[in-house]
Amino acid sequence: MQTLINEMTGLRCVASTAFLDEVAPLIAQHQAQVAVLDIQLRGGSTMKLLPSLCKDFPSSRFVIQSGHSNPGLIRSAYAAGAHAYVLKSGDIDDLNAAIRGLIRS
Repeated sequence: MQTLINEMTGLRCVASTAFLDEVAPLIAQHQAQVAVLDIQLRGGSTMKLLPSLCKDFPSSRFVIQSGHSNPGLIRSAYAAGAHAYVLKSGDIDDLNAAIRGLIRS
């Protein structure tokens, strides 16, 4: 994912992790505008962490990336605080558009 984002004109991925317990420290360290989070990381569900991330980092925006297109799961992600939800099977342009849309908002 880091490579794909860095190939997007004008965007830069400043950090990457596969571990849930590293997400908040990395967001704090880099003052991330947008965090693209896999729905499941080593250590648990990103959606369980999302409400506290939104509270602790109110100026950050969160994109959930998932392989699941279940409407209930998508609604749950937004209810937990996601600002965007993109499918892993989708076109890379979907992720690009989600990130850019959140930077502008």
